[in-house]
Amino acid sequence: MSARRNEAVWSKSISGRITLLLGHPRTAVGPTASSFDLRSMINKMVEESPTDWKKAGQTFDSVPEDYDTFRPGYPAELVDCILETSRIPPAGKILEVGAGTGKATRPFAERGFSILCIEPGVNLAAKAALNLKAFPGVQFEIIRFEDWPGISGIFDLVLSAQAFHWVPKEIGFLKAAGALKPGGYLALFWNMYPGLENQVAAEFGKIYQEIGQEVRIPLTHMEETIQNRTSDIESSGLFGPVLIRRFPWTTCYTTKQYQGLLNTYSDHLCLPPKTRQFLYDEISKVIDRYGGSIERPYVAVLFMAQKLSQ
Repeated sequence: MSARRNEAVWSKSISGRITLLLGHPRTAVGPTASSFDLRSMINKMVEESPTDWKKAGQTFDSVPEDYDTFRPGYPAELVDCILETSRIPPAGKILEVGAGTGKATRPFAERGFSILCIEPGVNLAAKAALNLKAFPGVQFEIIRFEDWPGISGIFDLVLSAQAFHWVPKEIGFLKAAGALKPGGYLALFWNMYPGLENQVAAEFGKIYQEIGQEVRIPLTHMEETIQNRTSDIESSGLFGPVLIRRFPWTTCYTTKQYQGLLNTYSDHLCLPPKTRQFLYDEISKVIDRYGGSIERPYVAVLFMAQKLSQ
């Protein structure tokens, strides 16, 4: 199937309204698996990939309301940077990997772009569909990106917010490049945590140590993560130079909100229930002692790269 026919299939399926098919391994959007050039190669990679990350990734779908309520959004300046750098046309098509409840989807939908969201979590996708029901250009496929059969060469932009690290990198970059038009852009971004430097952070650290969790230096870990993710894009050999932009910002959480935020983190959700509750209770006590709220800094880090011509 040619790229033009692929585009026609997707355009037809996306028009008119949001479509969410629950209980199916994938929706009818897009071509069959056999039409994607890289499918056999990707199948082999999936079979050979470790599976621990899959279990961790599934935890988010168990808390869609908490995820939607307590997870932070993204600075408007980041969205503007993506649009300016990619030069996506007004009628451009976007592929989003790991849409979650649609926090990163909305600012692009509000600008009128057609967006195909790949999201494996049924509950997360259902919440996103409700959140984005006012935008007829948004469509969902409930499937893992590595299992998605793909639509070759029709998207102007592939974006992923807080999600691309869950996709095996040897599969993710290959499939993203295959979905992009010539000259299209990859935009990956995460809210990263540079850490607190105060007594609250010290008390938090003691609590995590008490339950046997590793306490890393947040700023050092953040810089290592940025270097590693840049290297991953570059070493794929599929994209040009990586543009890295940082957008520092802060938000305030009450005790209840901060506990809700912690309950959206996969490493916290994977803790034994009694240990997790002890952690939440002790963290809450600390915040209450310091006035019942905490200001948390973030750095939204954007990685952008243009697909190389072949």
